Amino acid sequence: MKIFEKIHGACKGIIIVFLTILSLRVSAQKEIYTADQDVVLKLIRNDKMDLVLPQAMRDNKIDMWIHTGRHGDPNPLEYEFGIIDGFLILTDIGGKIERAMFGGVFTGSGGVEKIDHYGSEEVSRAFGAYDPFNVKISIFDEIGQYIADKDPKTIAVNYSEWLAVADGISHTQFELLKKIIGNKYSERIISAENLITDFRSRRLLREIVIQANTLEVARQNTMKILAEIRPGMTSIGELPHSSLLYSESTGMKNLDNPDYTLQRGDLFYVNGVSNWMNFGHTRFSEDTKYYGYILQEGETKMPEALQYAYDQAIRGQWIMRSMVQIGKKSGDVLAAMIKSMQDEGYIYTPFTDTGSKDREIIRNALANTDKSGFSVDLHVQGNNNGELITVGASMAPFRRDRDHLLIKENHIFAFEYMVHTHVPGREQPLSINISNVQAVTNLGVEWIQPPNEKVYLIH
Repeated sequence: MKIFEKIHGACKGIIIVFLTILSLRVSAQKEIYTADQDVVLKLIRNDKMDLVLPQAMRDNKIDMWIHTGRHGDPNPLEYEFGIIDGFLILTDIGGKIERAMFGGVFTGSGGVEKIDHYGSEEVSRAFGAYDPFNVKISIFDEIGQYIADKDPKTIAVNYSEWLAVADGISHTQFELLKKIIGNKYSERIISAENLITDFRSRRLLREIVIQANTLEVARQNTMKILAEIRPGMTSIGELPHSSLLYSESTGMKNLDNPDYTLQRGDLFYVNGVSNWMNFGHTRFSEDTKYYGYILQEGETKMPEALQYAYDQAIRGQWIMRSMVQIGKKSGDVLAAMIKSMQDEGYIYTPFTDTGSKDREIIRNALANTDKSGFSVDLHVQGNNNGELITVGASMAPFRRDRDHLLIKENHIFAFEYMVHTHVPGREQPLSINISNVQAVTNLGVEWIQPPNEKVYLIH
């Protein structure tokens, strides 16, 4: 019996030790964060509707916003509203924005919720193309009556001559809407482009979190890409959104050649890429450039002239950072950034965003000086790729139509600009494009990813 007790006690001790070791191993394992995209999108849509929309409508003096959609026809505001088939009518009734849905909602768990008023099943079937050739205009009378009861002075509708994201209504739906509401209320229709600009560019904290996580995933992906580059084997075209800037061996002749194989003495950049939190119809993009230099045999650092050009470029982040503040107009911020750089000895070379013209501007401005030139393009970022049609406050000489737009809190933007410096062996000054997505809060520009600080050396 005593022998059995000793064996039993020993087994208990072994089990305890094993469980302790197992517990330590489990606790030491890295936790992998995988977000539920439906849950995240639901949070964003509901908070945008509850917290952002009321002030956006009031600031733009909009009493009613009619958002339209057709099931099967892609809508540029799917991120905000999901998929609808009919009219989603948003009305400022004072204490809240009332939500009325005439038609079908096909948005799943991430769709618009808390609808205050639903139209009839007959209207839903009419929008859903049940027996479409026998639908009488009178079936939509309830929509006209609803709008008349609210008696809005201004009705925003999604049409725009220049802003694609605000041009979602189809021609047939626009004509149907005007028939439903009649001449009296048709005359009160205005473009929703300013409202949509405001609604989309006012960011939630949740959206900044998504953007920051996307950028960190992209940074880690880029570090792996840079580590795998092999001189004489890796072509510039194999790298994501990359560009060759300087080549010790081939000069400038291969700068636009995607088949060029990287050699020792080459300076280039790659753009960070990720596919984190891809909502399908939209995703938060990166627009962040990472620079690499392939060391020559015997080199331990980048040549002095190239390093100086890069250092001149990254200084701009620290010079201009404090100029970007919430509550200021884009045009005023652009002027302040330009002055801050000029005060530090840089020459302003305003871009047109046309390659050949911009190179000529740089050559002429820096022809008889050893100073560095600079150009600025701080544009809106987030769930877009920073195209010219991107809405929101932007600071660039070719985006002056946004000079009047205020920088709002939680503004997500690409801190992008270029610095041009003479380098021996190049006819054209070397242009270093600094670009990293950041956010503006009440504290100023906060780094939600590391700013450009160094060139990655490849052996």
